[in-house]
Amino acid sequence: MNRIKSPIKWAFLLFILPLFLHPLSIKGVWITRWDIFSENHIYEMIDSLSKANVTDAFVQVYGSGIAYYNSKIALLNYSDFDPLKTFISYAHEKNIRVHAWINLLYMWERKDMTDNEMHIVNRYPESVVVDDKNTSLLDYSIDKLKSRNIEGIYVSPSSEIVNDYILFIIHEILTQYSVDGIHLDYSRFPGREFVYDNYLKSDYMSKYVIQYEDIEDPITEKLFGKTGINALKSNWQKLPKEKLNELIKSIYTDVKLTNPNIQLSSAVIADVESAEINYYQNWWEWLSNRYIDFVVVMAYSPSLSVLKKQIEKINSKTSLENIVIGLGTFNQTVINVKANYEVLARYPVMGFCLFSNQSIYEKRGSYSYIGNTIYK
Repeated sequence: MNRIKSPIKWAFLLFILPLFLHPLSIKGVWITRWDIFSENHIYEMIDSLSKANVTDAFVQVYGSGIAYYNSKIALLNYSDFDPLKTFISYAHEKNIRVHAWINLLYMWERKDMTDNEMHIVNRYPESVVVDDKNTSLLDYSIDKLKSRNIEGIYVSPSSEIVNDYILFIIHEILTQYSVDGIHLDYSRFPGREFVYDNYLKSDYMSKYVIQYEDIEDPITEKLFGKTGINALKSNWQKLPKEKLNELIKSIYTDVKLTNPNIQLSSAVIADVESAEINYYQNWWEWLSNRYIDFVVVMAYSPSLSVLKKQIEKINSKTSLENIVIGLGTFNQTVINVKANYEVLARYPVMGFCLFSNQSIYEKRGSYSYIGNTIYK
């Protein structure tokens, strides 16, 4: 189908679309790991979700290298309580789908590193990403992480050990729990400059038969010329994206081999230019290559004009049919969220997801309001 390019036609479509909208496939909420601390609280939350007509709960069960389910290889947050099992059991009674939310590459917060040898970073410190000064994130101080606006410690998707570990984590969940989906988060690098680990350099050497450090060598320029040097540099910049794409593809393959009905999704950067340039997260390629079922774009800005620009840029990259718009509830009132939703719902998207439960649950009456307006 040809895309409507005329601004007048597009405006007309947005005007009449609400008259012909199909029900949203997903009316979601993100549930952080801090919200699943007891059975009673989980029951109360799910009752609130049900009253709000929520169809999908994205429940964080692996974050900072710690499992909130019964894992054999990861650190356990609870030894006598299985939050994921409890959540799934009651949510399914309420006809709410459950997506197990996993932090993919972000493995520790901005605080002193745990000394527990079971933690993935302590097991495989060489897998931590390295910056353009050849400094591992493990060697960054907490103050330096804050000043660089980095959440914490990330591992590299070019490490086979990391990939195997992540695939095992996901396989545990797929085989032990009746989840409806696997939901990835932090499926990206922490920044453009953190792509200099030895695994990436080794992959580059294997692929192009030259060491990254030798690209700028005068001898290399004599051999390849300026055009060749530019091509080598371009290939180096493509490699992190390729390694990340390969990991997403591997996860998708494992998910579908286990159960083709389970959905794979990821939270992704809403600004497509920033996603590509700063984080190597070309997530629209995951959709076009069928490495993933849908994405949830983190469109948290309270500004409607910002949100519309983001959605329109996304639509220039890919169809909106597998896009769920993630709206922030932590930085604005639910009334403002509703106002933005009413405009964004005119786009032919798959659904919406609110971040997060905590900011909604703490405001009395917010879930009832959402059920009567946004998710009615």
